[in-house]
Amino acid sequence: MDCHCCCNGKCKLLGRLEQQIMDLLWSSPKPLSSAIVRQRLAGPHAYTTVMTVLKRLFLKKLTKRRKIGNTFYYSASTDRHTFASACLDDLFPRVLSSYGPIAVSSFKKISARFNSS
Repeated sequence: MDCHCCCNGKCKLLGRLEQQIMDLLWSSPKPLSSAIVRQRLAGPHAYTTVMTVLKRLFLKKLTKRRKIGNTFYYSASTDRHTFASACLDDLFPRVLSSYGPIAVSSFKKISARFNSS
């Protein structure tokens, strides 16, 4: 099945650090440099690690970047809702076609836990 979301054909959920970085970008009213992203992240992350993840998010077309002087400033290329919807619209049919009733049963259990909270 071909991926039709905005992940450039790599349709995987974001990794932990990718998700943290995207959350920062989605919540920021303006583009952020890698230094600012690193500063706002929870936990100790090497500057080069943050730069690498930002570059990979850009190559996956999940972010846009603009260079000012020697510094790239990153922003999300789409909003959180659009990104999540596109990924889930691709993911759910693949899970259902692979696992059918097991996937439905598991989803119902997970959904019940969220609805009871």
